[in-house]
Amino acid sequence: MIQRAALLYCVLTVLAPIAARAQPPNYAFPPPAPGVTVASDVEYAKPEGTALAMDVFKPAPESSARRPALIFFNRATGQDRKWDFYAAWARTAASKGIVGIVPDIRGGSEAADFKLLLAHLQDKAADYGIDSIAVYAASGNVSAALPALQDPSLTSVKAAVIYYGSANVQQFRLDLPVLYVRAGLDRPGLNEAIATSSARAIGQNAPFTLLNYAGGHHGFEAVDNNDTTRRVIDDTLNFVLNATSAPYQSALRASLGEAAAAGYVQSGKFKEASDEYARMVAARPDDHRLRLSYGEALLGDKQYASACAEFEKLKGKGLGPRDLGLPAAQACLLKGDPAAAVAWLGTIPARFLPASTAQDPRFAALKEREDFQALFKRQ
Repeated sequence: MIQRAALLYCVLTVLAPIAARAQPPNYAFPPPAPGVTVASDVEYAKPEGTALAMDVFKPAPESSARRPALIFFNRATGQDRKWDFYAAWARTAASKGIVGIVPDIRGGSEAADFKLLLAHLQDKAADYGIDSIAVYAASGNVSAALPALQDPSLTSVKAAVIYYGSANVQQFRLDLPVLYVRAGLDRPGLNEAIATSSARAIGQNAPFTLLNYAGGHHGFEAVDNNDTTRRVIDDTLNFVLNATSAPYQSALRASLGEAAAAGYVQSGKFKEASDEYARMVAARPDDHRLRLSYGEALLGDKQYASACAEFEKLKGKGLGPRDLGLPAAQACLLKGDPAAAVAWLGTIPARFLPASTAQDPRFAALKEREDFQALFKRQ
């Protein structure tokens, strides 16, 4: 019931700007930098004879270097597209060195229109002076934008910014950095949905950053004109600049394998995790931390003998004694070798061996052994 209420709230907030335009704005955006230019009504596609256009906000030309583009994903076309809220956002982005794109996006064909826009921007990247693409979506627009952005084929989108909205996404991309901004004074149902989505993304080990604006209302850019709002806006645009940069993207791609494997572990998909780690360990046999993760994945997949063998290879390799000793002891015990389990626990210095281990149900089969009891009497 709460999720349904949150969805209804998001839908209503898409309609709210139409009524709100008659009210004087209380925007928190800083004054735009000089030299920002706007190209209005630039056609980007014509599906079935219907022209789709966009407004392009470009920074003052300082060099020939290309810049990231930030698409403002909003269900609106024609004159409705030109709402001053998104124009203010786009000008602010351009003032920060980002090309702001405010496009026509039709309700009911959001994903299709969005793909047409991406294709156009990629084809004309040199004309617009862009080298990468990020997307902003807020409120009710999130229900269409966030699922579209998680399409693994949309690799041209390098970063996403999601403001105070929710969507039912089951699988998050590991190659798409997301900044999710939560308005702490928003409706409880919506914030509950954001918490659920955030937990799922983090559980999958997606590159996901949650920014909690504790004192912000829904639509804080337009209703909370204060320094905190301006800081959140500034942090958002810095995120876009950083996350779309070549060094960041290179590091992200380099870590995808390990990130995916860790996500499998966190999601309880140990078979997938062990397969992924096996591939990486074969390529990097001297990476001890990687092999430790491989052993833990094997343990989770109930391949106890194989896990014991992997942990054995890590003796004397400088890993934390507890990080290695506890999973190794568990794996050996489950393999059927209690003496080896106690020996592994004995490699952990007394000050680092948690006292709770004596009552840990994972080691219940050892409780009557004198050598096990002796571990907790060491000084």
